[in-house]
Amino acid sequence: MKRWHAFYEALQLPLKMLFLAILFLGIGNLITNQVFSPYWTIDNQYVILFAEAITRIGTFLVVYFPFIFFLRLVSRKSNGITTILIGIMGYFTFIIFTIFFASNTLPSAAFSSIFGISLPSSQLAAFAGKVQYPVQTGMVGVILITITTRIAYKQSRNKSAYGLLAFVDRDMWAMILNFIYSIAMAFIICFVWQYLFQSIDQISRFIASDISNPINIFIYGVADRVFSVFGLGSFIRQPFWFGNLGGSWINLVGESVAGDVGIWTTMVSQNLVPATAGRFITPYYVLNIFAVPGMIWAFYATYTDKVEKRRIRLFFVLATILSIFAGTLLPLEIMLLLLCPLLFLFHVTYTGILFGLFQALKVALGFSYFGNVNVGLPGNLLEFMNFARNPNYSHVILTICVVGVISLIIYFLITRLYFKYLAIDLFNNGTSRNIIDKTIDAMGGTSNIKMLHASVNRLTIQVFDPSILKLSILADLGATRIVETRAGYSIDYGSGSTMIKRGIEKQLRAVQKSA
Repeated sequence: MKRWHAFYEALQLPLKMLFLAILFLGIGNLITNQVFSPYWTIDNQYVILFAEAITRIGTFLVVYFPFIFFLRLVSRKSNGITTILIGIMGYFTFIIFTIFFASNTLPSAAFSSIFGISLPSSQLAAFAGKVQYPVQTGMVGVILITITTRIAYKQSRNKSAYGLLAFVDRDMWAMILNFIYSIAMAFIICFVWQYLFQSIDQISRFIASDISNPINIFIYGVADRVFSVFGLGSFIRQPFWFGNLGGSWINLVGESVAGDVGIWTTMVSQNLVPATAGRFITPYYVLNIFAVPGMIWAFYATYTDKVEKRRIRLFFVLATILSIFAGTLLPLEIMLLLLCPLLFLFHVTYTGILFGLFQALKVALGFSYFGNVNVGLPGNLLEFMNFARNPNYSHVILTICVVGVISLIIYFLITRLYFKYLAIDLFNNGTSRNIIDKTIDAMGGTSNIKMLHASVNRLTIQVFDPSILKLSILADLGATRIVETRAGYSIDYGSGSTMIKRGIEKQLRAVQKSA
């Protein structure tokens, strides 16, 4: 678990960049989307150009987030700039060679022109049946090439200065090794991806076999969030949002429209009330407008230092506004996966339940969109209010509001429960008691502890006498970072920080009572 928490500490900057990307997409969408014309119309070309610019920046950051994630991972240890350059070479080697190793049985959704990389069909004549774009591997490819980069760099440090290749220095040797390993990983991933897509195809066809069945829609909801977190959301979204698996509709002039989102967008643009679309979008209104804000403020409630709460309050307000008007699911879910996996499991399961529940209630509310499925922002408040103005959606709106309020309460309470009682020692095997006792010992005993504060991932302890501290013990207990600040010693214990604080306070009260 310590290594998992270390990933969270190392990847906070990429997560902040992803949050900023969602903010850019949200602002751009609010300015340029014609759906919001009942609220405002902006004709200033400079404002529109600015909106288009930040939308493209946001799209770039979201689409290439795995690469940003990768750069931070490979720079985390060893010689920073050297490993970054070796890693970049390995990553591009990897994605280019997937063009040649990929099976021609993979669907088009498996490929993407990553960084504009492609090969003309004429240059692939010698590779009959192969495709011309790299395979999408998302976080999986990033993790694999991070591992090969680390291994290549470590092995290159042991290279002898003598022998046939004595003229090759260690850094060049690391690059050669990573080149070879990256090609091998490209072959392995393309081999595995055949079976992955066979499984995805079976799951998708099972879901599509009866999209009116709540169980089928539950499976879609879970799969959608899991694949999205690993940067592979288009694998499951594309065939349902804009493909035949999401349904089809023929308009009055005989034109066929495919996909749940495609049907909804087309029908709404023609002032029709969709009766068979929206089921793959409805839960996002609950998640973005109600549930996620509930979780955000439960996070805020874990902060016990009043000074720190005042300092970060504006961020939580901004995060709530962004969730309501654009949606912050992706950065939140990645944070949950790294910081508190059990809470991530709850969120994914609850999302699936929402999909199934709304299908069982015959409640559906889509959103108007044609574009990249990875950067679509379903379920925002303005679009929700837009439909609320139409009496044909009154029952749908009321149902979503009721379920939303209940979900807000559930998310808030479950998040608070998790940090107070479930973050560590879930099965009551004594782990938490051991960490609490040894933390007290490391800080010089109960008599040396002056004040305690906790946050989502950090425990801060003020002491009377710093000279008697045994901080080396804390690293063995799972602390990923220990920093002396004005507020005290800041100890990164991850999501268990609140439980550890409560345990120490309990022992302090016991000592005071016995005194």
